[in-house]
Amino acid sequence: MNIASALIKQIIVQQDLDTWSNLKENYLPGEYQPVFSALAKHVDNYSNLPDFESLKYEIRDRSLQEKIFAIENVEVEVDAWLLLDYLKNEYAQIEILDELDKYVDSTVAMASAEENIEQLQEIVLKVSDKVDVKPPEESMDTISLFDSEEELGRYVQLGFNSDFDASIQFSPKDLVMVGGKRGAGKSVTCCNLASTVYNKGKSSLYFTIEMDSRSILQRICSISTQVPFNNLRNRQLSPAQWKTVAGWWANRFEGGHELLPDFYSDGDFDGFHKKLTRLDLDKEKQIDVIYDPNLTLGKIQSELDKKVAQLDIGVVVVDYINQVKRHNAPSRSGQYEWTEQIEVSKKLKTFAQEYNTMFFAPYQTDATGEARFAKGILDAADAAFNLETWEKGSDVVTFFNTKMRNNEMKDFTSVVNWNTLTIGPQSGVNPKEREAMEKSMKTGEDMYDD
Repeated sequence: MNIASALIKQIIVQQDLDTWSNLKENYLPGEYQPVFSALAKHVDNYSNLPDFESLKYEIRDRSLQEKIFAIENVEVEVDAWLLLDYLKNEYAQIEILDELDKYVDSTVAMASAEENIEQLQEIVLKVSDKVDVKPPEESMDTISLFDSEEELGRYVQLGFNSDFDASIQFSPKDLVMVGGKRGAGKSVTCCNLASTVYNKGKSSLYFTIEMDSRSILQRICSISTQVPFNNLRNRQLSPAQWKTVAGWWANRFEGGHELLPDFYSDGDFDGFHKKLTRLDLDKEKQIDVIYDPNLTLGKIQSELDKKVAQLDIGVVVVDYINQVKRHNAPSRSGQYEWTEQIEVSKKLKTFAQEYNTMFFAPYQTDATGEARFAKGILDAADAAFNLETWEKGSDVVTFFNTKMRNNEMKDFTSVVNWNTLTIGPQSGVNPKEREAMEKSMKTGEDMYDD
């Protein structure tokens, strides 16, 4: 696959102005630079990217037309931003080698070590400028010692346990992960966090791979309204529950509550929903659920580019990390190969930093409680927990803290209501601890009887 052809095709097909804005003409081989110029001319004139038919119409040069035809017929499934990264890195390598050649040819053998180091630093700066690399902020005049009040206001409480939240909050740049076996309640945990963030006035962006959007919204609605999940799913609600659900649903729309009296009088939820959809969505906060069984890092980034500019996103949930693909092209070693998963984890952490939004992602564990397929996926995480669901019917779950980068390690057990799928915020006692307490109390009573 020709990388330059693939990138240009993806930019045109996807109308990807974001990737286009980061593409420089010099990143492309010389034979593709006239195509870049033609695209740039169109964007300057019309403020959008052309389709292939428009581009072929605007170009009169025969050889260039043939190049466009060739690009149009390239087969490509890789996301544009990954292709751009490849070209950018390749261009950087070429420039580094070129600058080093010039340096070696012009270097005086008697140059001091200090002079050589200074010259190499100049080469780094020169190449960084050419490839548009932003230098890290490491000087005392660019780094603030403390977070601003605005930044502190964006710290996230998990909402699973009040005692835990009182001592530990997470930065909007953190990647938090929770592991568990199948059926342990990882998705329920994600839904609880999305509900907590939404109820505190911020938006939740929820990527789901296995469960469809409606299933996720039903769970979040049940948690937020305390209406039993099975009642919601089966549409068997009491009049009071219908009113509660309608009020919660109306919150998503500008002026939605003004339509509630009509619903109260006729009880037609479907008609009520249709009226709501004619209104604008609330611009302050949303629960946005994106269902994609083939979720890629490129899709996540694309949605972030659109939503971060519109909404104050408190958390991005990726449910779940083991199923996320780096790109559409199949991995050489399979999706569950450890390097694939580690790269996905690293990229989610990068997204958290770049978009200044906390990421929360569950992962599968094996029989030993370790991360399935790849322990290394936890390397990028700022905090990680193992979720333990006790015997069937137990009203508690335990979060065992396996990693904590900026706070003390702290486990906690939360009461869970399986009817409404609500976790916490009350503390609970896990069955093993309860058994030990009861045994201790019984031993004490026996001693007293003696």
